[in-house]
Amino acid sequence: MYKWVFIFSFIFFESFVYSGSFVHRLCQSNEELLYSFTLNRSRKSVCLCKEKEGAYLVYRFGTPDKIELQYPEKPDHTSWRSFIFYGEKRFGGKANAGFGDYWLSFENKHVRYRVYETWNDEDGSTAIGVEVTSNGKRIFLKGDTNSKEGTLLRLDDEAKKMVNSADDEL
Repeated sequence: MYKWVFIFSFIFFESFVYSGSFVHRLCQSNEELLYSFTLNRSRKSVCLCKEKEGAYLVYRFGTPDKIELQYPEKPDHTSWRSFIFYGEKRFGGKANAGFGDYWLSFENKHVRYRVYETWNDEDGSTAIGVEVTSNGKRIFLKGDTNSKEGTLLRLDDEAKKMVNSADDEL
């Protein structure tokens, strides 16, 4: 009997984890998840985390077993200024032509990364992902909207800590 309970529990837990609920959380125990999703093609995860007291912001890409990119490499109180943030929204649903256009970008080793989240209430469209630009070539790594946790809207309250997109050249 206990064997079956264990097997059932394991199968349930594994299917829950790999359904996208936890597999893309790359935050450490002292960090809070701000925004996370898995990529459509590779099933790798994109995760933005902040230290629970707000000391730093960090981007991670990969899997729980292998972080392929962490930016900044050593997050500290200066990491907020390593990101450029842009956010524009109008709430009100379809009747008010509600929309959102948010992104957070950074440059690492001459490669520009732009994590984005957009929505349009008029046609119900949403898009999430990462735009990567290197040597003049741009690719879009599209995210699975069903795997999304959090939102870039959560950075509105932190915007003063980051470089404002209106202050810099986009």
